[in-house]
Amino acid sequence: MTTDTMTAPIAAKPATTTKLTGLTNHNTTALSGITGWTVSKTTAVYNGAPTAALDSVQNHMDLVRATQGGRATGYLSLIAVRNKLKELTTGGSHPAVTVTIKRAKKTPATTTTRTGSPMARMTRKRQTEYTTAELVLALETSWAAIRANHTEVPAVVIIVGSGTATKHAKYGHFAASRWQHGEQRLAEVLISGEGLKRPVEEVFTTLLHEAAHALANVREIKDTSRQGRWHNQKFAELASELGLDATKDPRIGWSPCTLRKETATTYKSAITELKKALIAYRHPEMTGGEAKKTNNNAVACACQCPRRIRVAKAVLELGEITCGVCDSTFEPDE
Repeated sequence: MTTDTMTAPIAAKPATTTKLTGLTNHNTTALSGITGWTVSKTTAVYNGAPTAALDSVQNHMDLVRATQGGRATGYLSLIAVRNKLKELTTGGSHPAVTVTIKRAKKTPATTTTRTGSPMARMTRKRQTEYTTAELVLALETSWAAIRANHTEVPAVVIIVGSGTATKHAKYGHFAASRWQHGEQRLAEVLISGEGLKRPVEEVFTTLLHEAAHALANVREIKDTSRQGRWHNQKFAELASELGLDATKDPRIGWSPCTLRKETATTYKSAITELKKALIAYRHPEMTGGEAKKTNNNAVACACQCPRRIRVAKAVLELGEITCGVCDSTFEPDE
């Protein structure tokens, strides 16, 4: 780290306060625990510029999310405040909340000493470190938007992970009853980190794709087979209901989907927020070494449980083998 000292007189930064009015009691209660904020019933004043106020709220949200999760008390109330502060740089408006910025007159300073290189100073003001908090929040906001338009789509736990750790690469998956929250079972939606390199419209399409699977689960519709790889016509109909156009692929059925223009317009706000969060992606898993030798006389099969068996090709060709637990047919892995 380097240090540079400037002795020439420069103007001191004016004192600034940022005042929010028209807040709810939930907003002010959530802000009361953050350093720098003075709150009353419907107003909150931050002793600093709007950018500093935004940083203080966002840093507190990141801390709450990391320690208590996105459903912690007060977290949702802070989202509205944070979004309002963001609007100051985008020219947006809010019907209930107003912002007043007071700046003192500039006063000359005699001597100012700054430490650190220019790059180090910029880093302190503009955080360059990557965090998944904004990404997961944007994905959760998009899922909430989908549920607002399709009320049968259930609440889920959204995670970001590998899409290439298994033999069949994927952009996402839906898994029913994977999580436990108190007495409630929640489904899981995974969004692969490798797929985040795609355009935002394609990432949002993946969310809608998994929402179609979630809808099938709620309605008890069998929309896939072959361990979830083959998507049948029923899936295509559900995808269409959610605003996607499905096309048939000879290997995976009606899995490939594209986003309709009118659907993109419906979710324009959510897609815009999601795009801001897509600033990093995951590299595919690196696998090496020789492929494992298999017995060519037997075929690995699995049912929907899934249970797995190995069956001679000649036996499999005689007819279907049905699982006595789930009543589904054992299908070859390949």
